[in-house]
Amino acid sequence: MTNLSFNDAISNLSSDDVKVRKEAIESLVGITDESAIEPLIKATTDDNAQVRFKAAEILGNMGELAVDKLTDEFNNAEGKNKRFLAFALKETENEKIVPYFVESTDDEDFGVRKVAVRALGELQAVSELSTIGKCLEDEDWGVRLAAIQALGDLATDEAIKLIKDARKAEKDKDFKKSCNKAIKKAEKRQKAKKSGEAIVKVIPMSTIKEMEKTNVQKAIKEYERYVEAKQVKDAPYKRLCVLYRKANDYDNEVRVIETAIDVFKDNDKKLSYFEKRLAKLK
Repeated sequence: MTNLSFNDAISNLSSDDVKVRKEAIESLVGITDESAIEPLIKATTDDNAQVRFKAAEILGNMGELAVDKLTDEFNNAEGKNKRFLAFALKETENEKIVPYFVESTDDEDFGVRKVAVRALGELQAVSELSTIGKCLEDEDWGVRLAAIQALGDLATDEAIKLIKDARKAEKDKDFKKSCNKAIKKAEKRQKAKKSGEAIVKVIPMSTIKEMEKTNVQKAIKEYERYVEAKQVKDAPYKRLCVLYRKANDYDNEVRVIETAIDVFKDNDKKLSYFEKRLAKLK
């Protein structure tokens, strides 16, 4: 991480030196200042792919704060520039963007279509099953594959049938393997749903711990998925407590602790840690 001030980082995004722009974008990781949104949107059109991607990722992590400005820009963008805005919108995980992605499954750019259909699956847009299914006929292999993955995310009987039909019609072995993988994922989700388990996509703890070094905001977001699913691992709860404490975010720390107390109520050893931590906060 760099030590640039907010104003210097924003200013340096316009530098002619790509190294300076890379340093600037890294300095803005985790930022939640609304005044950074427009400069970051502009950075998604940077000549350097690393700067473009990082800018889109930062915007996505801003969530609700950036959605409206992102959608306005998205509607007026084209080609590669629109791809990175699509990625940023997908990363916000905001349901209000579903209609924009439905429309974008017909975009002229294959990259935009691919992100759009993938987002519909991740956002659990079950009502858009036919839109996702239509993408199975796309001329681009990557879009068709994204549609298969999206159907696996939906995990409905109808979605699984569409995957099986696509597998039967396809000759490419790699595509068929992707279909098999999507079916297994969907069936696993169905089983979890029937047993009452929360269906939340989580990434390995070791990956998130490394993420803390470069993108605390993203790390918090990923740890929160464990809490949302009420996972019985205590490490995500502990790391969140530490990160929220560093940010002086008392309310969120208390929320995580109270959730942990409920989850570990039958495990005296784990329960004790969170009860003591809560007592110190009162």
